[in-house]
Amino acid sequence: MLTFREVLAALHRFHEGFATLKVEDVMVKEPKSVGPDTDVDELRRAMLESHTRYMPVMEGATLTGVLSFHDVAKAVLEEQTFENRMLKGYIKNTLE
Repeated sequence: MLTFREVLAALHRFHEGFATLKVEDVMVKEPKSVGPDTDVDELRRAMLESHTRYMPVMEGATLTGVLSFHDVAKAVLEEQTFENRMLKGYIKNTLE
């Protein structure tokens, strides 16, 4: 996997020799990945532990997608907003 992080690290490390590098020279050869059934909390934990912003989603040997930390943050925010709305509705109905 090759992300902006690997490109910047290679640029810093190789300076003038950067233009002659191949992708395979700087890419992460065996990135940590998750399956399509991984829940958001497990995904978030895996991304935090491995310090990655992007996580490949693999189904066997097939790449089915790539999730970003932004995707995870958005999903968590949407879940919290939904729960907050439900709790406010419950409290409002209980007090009436």
